[in-house]
Amino acid sequence: MGNRAFKSHHGHFLSAEDCKVKTHHGHHDHHTHFHVENHGHHKVAIRTHANKYVSINDNNDVYISHHFHGEHSLFHLEHHGGKVSIKGHNHYYIAADQHGSIYTTHHHHHDATFEEFIV
Repeated sequence: MGNRAFKSHHGHFLSAEDCKVKTHHGHHDHHTHFHVENHGHHKVAIRTHANKYVSINDNNDVYISHHFHGEHSLFHLEHHGGKVSIKGHNHYYIAADQHGSIYTTHHHHHDATFEEFIV
């Protein structure tokens, strides 16, 4: 599917740094570039610039995995009116609040909606 950047409703770009998912405000660089891999059945993996994977664990924490962790590293990209939501295997969405903190939510709302850029 190719390289993407994801900008939150609050203007923060998802970023992978120091084995954590964070945000950058207002700009994107190589830390904010992700390769979206198609895994069939409308599932994708999101690989970082350092060839690691965005994942959600059983406690619903977003983390960076050194290896593909099966269902924990698979997501559905749900498209809503030109925006995208990243929904994990556990039906939780990756979200970014107004301060740029990353969390998961079971509810689809503006914190869980991102503008998707092809990079």
